[in-house]
Amino acid sequence: MGDKIRVGILGLGRISTLHLQAYKPENKMNAEIVAICDKNKKRLKQVADEYNVEQTYSNVDEFLKNNKIDAVEILTPHHLHTEHTIKAFRAGKHVSLQKIPALTLSDMDKMIEVSKNTELKFRIFENFRFYEPYMKAKGLIKQNVIGKPVKIDYQMLSAEKSLSAWDVPLKSWQWRLTEKGNYKLPTIFDDGYHKHSIIAHFFDEPVKSVIAWQGKTKVFNVLDWDIPANIIYTFKDKSHMATWSISMHKFFPMQSKYYGCDEYLTIYGDYGAIYMPGCTGSLYENCDNSAPGKAGIHWIDKEGKWHSDLNVNTDWANSFVNCSREFIEAIREDRQPEVNPIEARYILQISLAIVRSLRNNYREIKVKDIEDKP
Repeated sequence: MGDKIRVGILGLGRISTLHLQAYKPENKMNAEIVAICDKNKKRLKQVADEYNVEQTYSNVDEFLKNNKIDAVEILTPHHLHTEHTIKAFRAGKHVSLQKIPALTLSDMDKMIEVSKNTELKFRIFENFRFYEPYMKAKGLIKQNVIGKPVKIDYQMLSAEKSLSAWDVPLKSWQWRLTEKGNYKLPTIFDDGYHKHSIIAHFFDEPVKSVIAWQGKTKVFNVLDWDIPANIIYTFKDKSHMATWSISMHKFFPMQSKYYGCDEYLTIYGDYGAIYMPGCTGSLYENCDNSAPGKAGIHWIDKEGKWHSDLNVNTDWANSFVNCSREFIEAIREDRQPEVNPIEARYILQISLAIVRSLRNNYREIKVKDIEDKP
């Protein structure tokens, strides 16, 4: 292996834009993109030209035969993850797998088992954990600034139309609306993996059970979307809880450089709280430093003193840079990158429990009762 880790990108859909940007020279990654693969030849040429990538493929098997690739980022639809990941390991590549890792625990276990028989790195790409306000919050909790978390409220606002956002063609959403590809839950199952991951990240005890409710919104007068929704997470300690609530709007006066959504995360501790307005979008960028708060991180400590850090990087794209760097440096340092596959399996188990709750009249589902499928 040379001085730089040689990376191949498998799948060039919408989200690949941010994965690719992470490897731009200004980000000083100890890595370079040497090959890309996608069935869409027009997109393949576009990316090849923009990033000066000479080796392009429309066939996965041919792509993985390339012995100049040290590691692959797999960005294909969920139902292809198991096949592509196992092929990558058998081709001798380190693997960073975009969420959601699999649609069943048995498929997740197949990937874990194959990875165990290699010396290759396997991690699930979870950029939300590398969003700088969330990283700062994790540090504050470790420093015992607010005590142990006892409650998390995760709010998410989505809009069919906003002041600015990516223009994502309806065709790009099609597989997320199928049972085979995503349990027909484009927000709750797909994006939800990020939210379950963050809640699991901040609590030092596992989620015991979930209760999920969803409504329905007709978007673009064509598609039935899986929100509004509300998810409750319970723990063995009955004084602890978390919620994730999502609303959908026909229009909201929100700016975003990415998807037409944004988040507000609040963590309540034993004797303090942390407030983080914004993440994916830029809804709070122009808010003054009063309620609901400017993008960044704000907290109140045990003495009742308020603090803010508005210097953290609140650009969602930067979380992709940080997450990609974690993978590259873990390969170079020969350590396990975050999120490790065992924890990723647990987060998937939470995801599947939520699907089961939705399909059983919103009843409470114990996470441990999920053995494979919802």
